[in-house]
Amino acid sequence: MANNINNNLIVFESDPDFSDNSRGLWEYITNNTNYETFWVIRNLQTLNLLQMQGIPCGMINSEISNKMIENAKYLVSSSFEFAYNKRPEQIHISAWHGFPLKLIGFFDSAAAASDENAYNNLKIITTQSDIITATSRFNQLILSGLLAVDPRKVKDTGFPRNDLMFKYDGKTLLKKLVNINLENSNLILYLPTMRKGLKNEGDQFNNNIFNYPDYDPEKIDDFLEKNNAYIIAKLHFADNTYYTKENFKLPKRLIFLDTDLLNNQLLTIYHIMNAFDVLITDYSSVYVDFLLLDKPIIFSCPDLSKYNKDRGFIVDNPKDLMPGSIIMNQNELFTTLDDIFNGVDNYSKIREEKFNLFHSHNDANSSKRLFDEMIKFNNTTSNDASKSIANSFLPNMSPLYQYTLNGKAEFYFDMGNGFNEIDKSIINYQINKMDNYISFELEIPADTKNIRFDPDIIGRWILQDFVVTIDKIEAQYDVLNGNKIGNKIYLAENDPQILIPIKNVNCKELKIGYYCLDSLNSTNELVSLETKLQNMYNEVTLLNKQLTNANNTILSMENSKSWKITKPLRSISKIFKK
Repeated sequence: MANNINNNLIVFESDPDFSDNSRGLWEYITNNTNYETFWVIRNLQTLNLLQMQGIPCGMINSEISNKMIENAKYLVSSSFEFAYNKRPEQIHISAWHGFPLKLIGFFDSAAAASDENAYNNLKIITTQSDIITATSRFNQLILSGLLAVDPRKVKDTGFPRNDLMFKYDGKTLLKKLVNINLENSNLILYLPTMRKGLKNEGDQFNNNIFNYPDYDPEKIDDFLEKNNAYIIAKLHFADNTYYTKENFKLPKRLIFLDTDLLNNQLLTIYHIMNAFDVLITDYSSVYVDFLLLDKPIIFSCPDLSKYNKDRGFIVDNPKDLMPGSIIMNQNELFTTLDDIFNGVDNYSKIREEKFNLFHSHNDANSSKRLFDEMIKFNNTTSNDASKSIANSFLPNMSPLYQYTLNGKAEFYFDMGNGFNEIDKSIINYQINKMDNYISFELEIPADTKNIRFDPDIIGRWILQDFVVTIDKIEAQYDVLNGNKIGNKIYLAENDPQILIPIKNVNCKELKIGYYCLDSLNSTNELVSLETKLQNMYNEVTLLNKQLTNANNTILSMENSKSWKITKPLRSISKIFKK
């Protein structure tokens, strides 16, 4: 597989498409290097726009995209999209998507509630990542702790997307998106965090864009018109459907930027960020990026207590990490904006004091630093503890091996609806190295026609002297994703299954028993299996050779002169036999 790797190819992904830190890094690489690039895209409209610009790209899961992912030396994602695809000879860069004020990773209760395997999946994708970006030493420590990764692979490069704020004239680009007079207006950027996530987090935007108890869109309009101001709002793309509801009343001077509008111009929020005079947010990490512009930030948090209970923050008091006015209602918003429009910046010194917590760099070189880390990683050997610790789980290497001796048996009962996730039982069990006999006794539900026994989700076990009894009578069975040789069943593939047909629908009791051997620690067993397979192969080879010789003999006879001469006699003989 390594021979297929193109060392000059970098494949990118982001969500939404063509955005975030992946986009910032891509712009640097296309403008400053000779590397080939390719984008994996989800949205067909964005794909067409990129193709019109001559940007190499393909739809996700398409043949061309899968080929590019397989052949690329570098895989760059705004999160961990490519982690499952990544092979050891490839380098996966999680360019990430923000400084986490709210809890994420192993501390995220929302992730745990969404899937019982969420933490296992998180460990897989973070281990598969080789570089994760951060904006400061503090950010490096926070991310490595929340994601439980080796802190040495969390690199303090800065976020590539922030380079765009330094390089583009935001007002010029904003003119392509909104039809208002930008030159003489006070421009407010409103970017709240996602609410419609893995679970409901904080108050939802059901009919109130700010979640204020005193919300009045007409008063907001009067205030904005009086101050020649506009609010340009962009909800998280997962929450876009909220403000399209019929009961959603909005100020006339509040203009929405949705993902499609930005995508149509191939822009991101970071291309236009420096056009704004003030940022309003709640718990979004965008405020950390906006700090680089040294402009006022307003934290609009009427549901602070509820959000803290639903999701939680990385510190006990999130206000300690909020360098700006913290407001709870509409009147406080007006008062705070009045001060800012009149040149009163009460938090300028606090932003300066807290800046180094969030940023080690204040320049447009984050992409270059990340690119240098990519090249550096390619020329060194990884010392990632998350990857190297795998050896400690092997037999006789460390006490960690004992934690691999856990099994999860699943019993599926087909009562006319096939095997399904409802009609099943799960039993967790432990393999004991001293006494490794495993037995199960279960009551068979009425009208069961077939039973499927899955010894475990992985096929590393050898089942010796496997016996199934139904009402104390030994039953027949078939093995799937495994091989039965002699008195042993070798489970060599994932999802091994043993199918047990039920001849009598009135059966009551199922018993299964066997000695469970770990193939990782059963060298003699594997050598014995290899010998048996080799002997079987030799026997099949000998039989094939004998069959070939017999066929050649028959063919030689059929082509002989005597065979052809006696053909009429053989035909007469067949007639007499009939």
